[in-house]
Amino acid sequence: MKAKVLQFGKAISAALFVLLLSVAGLKNALAQNQVATLQHGDSISVFYGTNALIAAYNAADTCDIITLSDGTFTGVNITKAITLRGAGCVWDSISASFPTIVSGNMSLNVVSEENSLTIEGIHFTGELKYQNLYYPRFFKCNFDYWGSNSSNNTSTMDYAQFVNCILNQVYFYDSKVSNTTLVNCVVWQSSITGSVNAYNSIVRLSSSAGKMNAYNCIISQRQGSFIMNGNSVAYNCIGIPTTVFQGQNFGCMTVNSYADVFETFDGSEFSYLEKFLLKDEIASSFLGTDGTQVGIYGGTAPYNPRPGHMVVKHCNVANKSTVDGKLSVDIEVYTENE
Repeated sequence: MKAKVLQFGKAISAALFVLLLSVAGLKNALAQNQVATLQHGDSISVFYGTNALIAAYNAADTCDIITLSDGTFTGVNITKAITLRGAGCVWDSISASFPTIVSGNMSLNVVSEENSLTIEGIHFTGELKYQNLYYPRFFKCNFDYWGSNSSNNTSTMDYAQFVNCILNQVYFYDSKVSNTTLVNCVVWQSSITGSVNAYNSIVRLSSSAGKMNAYNCIISQRQGSFIMNGNSVAYNCIGIPTTVFQGQNFGCMTVNSYADVFETFDGSEFSYLEKFLLKDEIASSFLGTDGTQVGIYGGTAPYNPRPGHMVVKHCNVANKSTVDGKLSVDIEVYTENE
């Protein structure tokens, strides 16, 4: 990846400069502390400390943007259709940013069909449970636990989208989950009985999947009795082991073990640091429906943990602002595709 240098020929406002720094997640730019910024229209507020997310969320309105620096924040129950951004889920050697971690159990209850809850670039270490969740979007996040609110029998999640996410323990139950989409994700210890469409994902079944459509995926079983059956359909997928596909499958193949598919991953231990790289012969000879490799590095959205918003690598700021309150700034930023 190459840096993109933005040379601002004209001075930019001090408020925009603060926003750029907050998007980057630079702790050294803002008091060596966890920082959350809240953008409401043209107004920007800054909050500090482990409870900064809570304070920013309490002050937020629908459609506002909260951006977190790297570091660990205490979670908050979310009922507003906001955008929540972090610095990423892993150490990024190029932008020199640490991950953003949100700890503690959280509840998500956002039912707006006009405005989506959008979350990107955060590792959630507590339990995330939805009550009612419509049209949420999650990009480049890690989840230790995802499930429904067990105390609310009417919990539903409709039209959820997960892109470039890793979900360690997942419960997508029938009658609670419908029209959920996984794109280039890793889903481990998963109970998927609801309606799910998976594209270029790695899915390990901990219960039999009866309503999953899988395209260009790698599907495995936690135990021999957990299979894709019923109305499930697989297209150009790899199954591990040979008994996994009991429902309809087209253009699929099965193998005996993870070692037949992956360069280093043998399925014995899950890690967020695992790359899930395919063996060269598998990547080149067994292709998906679109002609690219199966798994998380194929398709239209190959896995990349770097957040899509900009990350500031270097900046030079004038010592003084102009008489109209502006700063001359030279900023070097990295973005996802550069």
